[in-house]
Amino acid sequence: MLEERKTALIKVLSDSDPHVREAAGEALNLLEGASELPHLLIQLAKGDRGTRIAVVYALGRIHSSHIFVPLLEALKAEDPDLRTAAAHILGEKRHPKTLAPLVKALDDQEAGVVTEVATALGQFPDPRLPKILEPLIEREEQIALAAIDSIGAIGLPEGEEPLLKALTDNRPSVRSHAAMALGKLMLAN
Repeated sequence: MLEERKTALIKVLSDSDPHVREAAGEALNLLEGASELPHLLIQLAKGDRGTRIAVVYALGRIHSSHIFVPLLEALKAEDPDLRTAAAHILGEKRHPKTLAPLVKALDDQEAGVVTEVATALGQFPDPRLPKILEPLIEREEQIALAAIDSIGAIGLPEGEEPLLKALTDNRPSVRSHAAMALGKLMLAN
């Protein structure tokens, strides 16, 4: 089946329309990435630190349900940079089954990981998330700002209460981000 797709796309590379040729080229790149999945998974398991992080980002370019298990494993890895990269890609992918593991990762001890997880959660339009993110507003500034920005990105009316509270924070950056995030919320009917 994969070879049939590749053959069809290769034929379209000579289409008279440049947009069709460009789309075919991009599609071929995506298919090549999917065919590299077994090799990438070996590198994720056995590669050095830099390779493992690069593999996580490469997995983000692959459209396959097979990438989620290794990404979720990377979210629990010992290396905080690997956990951060995994959170970033999981946020981009927005797969509903990754929401609970991302919420659990908010308990990570590394501020950078928590910041990226909070940012990733902003990609999920779940009405429970503003309340889950609210306690992060009391944490270090980078975490607080990520939580506020994510509440705004989620854009649901459930974010209003935590953002109004954040407007009274003693940190100007928190108040500023809260003000901007409030403007992004949908109005409740």
